[in-house]
Amino acid sequence: MDETEAITTTGEDLPAERLGVDVLGPVTGRRGSLELDLGEPRQQAVLCILAINAGQPVTRDRLIDGVWGERPPKTAEQSVYTYVSRLRRALDPDRDPRRPSRPLVSVPGGYSLRLAPEQVDALVFERCLDLARKSHAKDSYETALHSLNRASELWRGTCLGGIPGPFAEFERHRLNELRLTSLELHADLLLLLRRPQEAAALLVPLTREHPLRERLRELHMVALYRCGRQVEALKVYQEIRHLLAEEFGIQPHESLRRCHELILRADPLLDLPSATLPTLPERVPPLREPSHSRHRAAARGKVAHQLPRDPTDFVGRAEELVRLRTLLSPWDGRPPRHVVAITGAPGSGKSTLALRAAHLVRDRFPDGQLYVNLRGATPGMRRLEPIEVISRFLRDLGMSPRDIPADLDEAAALWRGELDGRQILVVLDDAADLAQIRPLLSVPMGNTILTTSRESFTLLDDCVRMPISRMRRAESCTMLARLIGEERVAEDVQATARLIDLCGGLPLAVGIAGARLANRPRWGVADLVSRLEDERGRLRELAAGDLAVRSSLAVSHDMLAGSDHHLERTAARALRALGVLQTADVTAPVVGALLDVPADTAERAMERLVDAHLLEEDEPGRYRPHDLIRLFACEQVAREETETDRDAMLDRALSFYVGTTRLAVKLARYPRAESADVDLGAGPLPLGSYQEAHEWLNREQANLLSAAFQAMSAPRERTSRLGVALVFALFWHLHHAGLPARLLTISRRTLAAGQRLEDHRLEAGAHSLVGLALNMVGHLEEALHHFRQHLILCRRLSERHGEQKALGNLAMNYLELGCYEKCIGCAEKQREVADAIGHRSGEHYALTMIGSGYHGLRRFEQALAMLDEALFKCRRDGNLYQETAVHERLGGVHLDLGDAAAARASFEAGLDCARAAQVVVAEPYLLLGLARSLLLLGETEQAVTHLGRSIASARATGNDEVERKASAERAAVGATREKPSTSPGRMMAL
Repeated sequence: MDETEAITTTGEDLPAERLGVDVLGPVTGRRGSLELDLGEPRQQAVLCILAINAGQPVTRDRLIDGVWGERPPKTAEQSVYTYVSRLRRALDPDRDPRRPSRPLVSVPGGYSLRLAPEQVDALVFERCLDLARKSHAKDSYETALHSLNRASELWRGTCLGGIPGPFAEFERHRLNELRLTSLELHADLLLLLRRPQEAAALLVPLTREHPLRERLRELHMVALYRCGRQVEALKVYQEIRHLLAEEFGIQPHESLRRCHELILRADPLLDLPSATLPTLPERVPPLREPSHSRHRAAARGKVAHQLPRDPTDFVGRAEELVRLRTLLSPWDGRPPRHVVAITGAPGSGKSTLALRAAHLVRDRFPDGQLYVNLRGATPGMRRLEPIEVISRFLRDLGMSPRDIPADLDEAAALWRGELDGRQILVVLDDAADLAQIRPLLSVPMGNTILTTSRESFTLLDDCVRMPISRMRRAESCTMLARLIGEERVAEDVQATARLIDLCGGLPLAVGIAGARLANRPRWGVADLVSRLEDERGRLRELAAGDLAVRSSLAVSHDMLAGSDHHLERTAARALRALGVLQTADVTAPVVGALLDVPADTAERAMERLVDAHLLEEDEPGRYRPHDLIRLFACEQVAREETETDRDAMLDRALSFYVGTTRLAVKLARYPRAESADVDLGAGPLPLGSYQEAHEWLNREQANLLSAAFQAMSAPRERTSRLGVALVFALFWHLHHAGLPARLLTISRRTLAAGQRLEDHRLEAGAHSLVGLALNMVGHLEEALHHFRQHLILCRRLSERHGEQKALGNLAMNYLELGCYEKCIGCAEKQREVADAIGHRSGEHYALTMIGSGYHGLRRFEQALAMLDEALFKCRRDGNLYQETAVHERLGGVHLDLGDAAAARASFEAGLDCARAAQVVVAEPYLLLGLARSLLLLGETEQAVTHLGRSIASARATGNDEVERKASAERAAVGATREKPSTSPGRMMAL
């Protein structure tokens, strides 16, 4: 292993306990192969400062300056403490809280992240660049290029993506400059190694992205000249001369002008070492004479050059081209790889990429280049059979048709014999599957098969697979500008960005959009965007001539649907079924419910779609279609499935979601949900523990909300009822997570659905949810109306559980309005109803409200008596959620009595309960109470820490009231201390 290999070890090669931090793209943290949750952007900013200074002490002042700049908020220091604490938990989750953190340690005045340089990708990148420069200085050009390839592989997008603050801004600029320097050196090395085609391909997007960077222009001019494209090289000079004159009124640098003069007269200095061109050293000896294989080939038969036209206007995929060049024409003289397969989704540009790469390496294959379009995914055309392809190639190599056997095995053996001793590149474009090309693959060393396909070819041995995904935004924009002109692209930048988003980074879609605009010069980009915004017609609009996104996708679907294999037909059904359910992604159990098949069958079908590049698997077991494929699925399911079948699919998926959510909230020990009388058409996921329940709810939360909104908007009654049932089941999870705005939106939608269905039972439950959500955001008078409506409807329906719940919610709302007598009255009525129906949780809540009402009336002895009784019964019955509330109330009473030690004990016990029950919404209140207790005990530093945590927790849960109070108290620390007042927190009726 050489030095660069040693320093660029990836996280997957590290022992499981080793950490890694990557900043050359979206910031990520790794522990072995596990990706870590690094928290909010400013917390990630702190990590970035520590990581880029890995192993070095970083003061708190430097962290504050790096995150907030010259005018940090008063809370900055406390926020740093909070971020560091959270990062320690994220980086070392198994750490005993009593032991110090191993990776993130405290040092005098600050912190240090104990990582080696090879554990931070930016440090690895700089080291690789340094090695490349040293190798370049020693004329070790291949070694230098090897180092730069490793450096380039580390970049995953915009470095420090989404990270705020002056440090991130400075480092982003510095690292981007270093990357440009590395790319310039890369191009220089390619020229030194007599590979100008690759240098030109690398420089095209760079000069467009950095049009005023003169060094890039100079390298580009030389590369084009050495490719025999003198006119284009001169045009590059004219472009930058014009830009510099217009923008700055200056002439190009002397070295660039000298390069221009040499190109004008085709000076030999451009091809030979010369001291007059120090920036363009040419110290490599002339290329070796071609091998004698060309002469042997001429003696044996034809030398075929069948590649279609070189797509010289090719845009993007620079990294993929460099990798393909390395595979097909290794820099160290090794033989090329045996089989290289470019795979990707329909319309992703596989064929164009393959042709561009083939032209770049054609000199490496002096005995010819064979090409065939296998028509594996060509609409309306029969795919070629293996015997047809082999026979055609043998004829192209000079064999008489009479000598070509009709038997496939015999023809394949003859094919291998004809290639022995030659160096031929064989391009098999658009392969339908592995069976279509397998007889051609076993070719002698020195020959290479380059194939493209929508299939993944995961079972093919001795094959390098190169999957390609969507184009980057910049690449898509450049492609569009090539088609319609830079002026039209620049006229409306927002519309251009939206058009690229609507095309989903799919080259076929971008190309069709560009063709339509090119043929309609009076259209602005916004005109096409307005047409594409309508999802129902988007695929219809993305068609130009015989090119269409819909037909390209239809070929893949139809091949699966018409297959003789049951799994492939199931995969086609699964693809269509994704058009029924409007969620961001799906799992195998959900697809199993849609199709009414076992989850393992659904999983195999989804994996088949991943292999066909019709689905993306962002994380194991979670499948997501491209936006245009989702629209295609919607069209196909409407065309192929009856309305009854579509309704049945959706009902089964919703039933699965409702059933699993109900099981999860039961295992998570949430309060009893509102009732929605609806039969379920599918069983739940067999969750087995408290932890599994919480993990499932957290992972599926966004999908559950999307499914609920979709269902409640449906005209069909049963579907709407399933949507309401899903909201009822999910409510307490959302409430505990502290998501009031989201709760209010979906609760109001639930109320509208209940009223539309004219179902008073659903309407009553929805009034309760709306009231609770309004209470959370502080709209107490409006909440009071909904709680009263809930009570009226429950009494009309003789629904005793709902009645006691409505009374409890009224008591809570009156408490917060300061109407303590009304609070106690409602709570006592709740206790009577709860006792009558044997609902213990209702009794616990009523006792808590009665005690809180007495507290508000300053009748402390009665308050303590009621709250102590509530605490005893909560513990007896295992009601951890309500025990959290009781501790918070008791702490408030003890504070008002001046017993700070007892208050502290209550708030700490409440925090333990809240964290055990994952009641995130209660933490801001408890942390504020604990801080007040510590202030009275004279423990100011700890109090400030807990005030900061209360503020952070309040922000995370949208609790403006607690954030305001905690911020005011922290600002008052050090001033005249007043006896802190308490404000009862909000804990909802069960």
